Amino acid sequence: MDVKLASTRQLSPVFESGGRLDLDVLRPVLEQHAASMVEDARDGWPVDTGISRDAWQAEIDVSPTELFVSLINEARQRGRGYAVYIHRARSRRLVYTEVQERLTLNLIPALQADIAVTLAESMRG
Repeated sequence: MDVKLASTRQLSPVFESGGRLDLDVLRPVLEQHAASMVEDARDGWPVDTGISRDAWQAEIDVSPTELFVSLINEARQRGRGYAVYIHRARSRRLVYTEVQERLTLNLIPALQADIAVTLAESMRG
């Protein structure tokens, strides 16, 4: 099985009344955070699982009112996804749940904050 950690967040009620996001302004912020999310997943992944550690990738997209974030691991061995089963030695906790926890508690809120700052700066002109 593959790992796909997806999250959707409301950006702001300001955009519900027909406002538009300037994706050109947000693109560098989104790309930077996507790279940080992948780096975080890889850094926290067990070293002896190089194939699945290197398979992490992020997808981020923005609609007029929502932020979509997916952190994906589609590592394959003999044609089957296996990243969802990886755990540390002598632990029953699946490692992807650690990645999910950091994504939810730290990485997505940091992305939302940077989007808010970037949008505020772009509105000031």
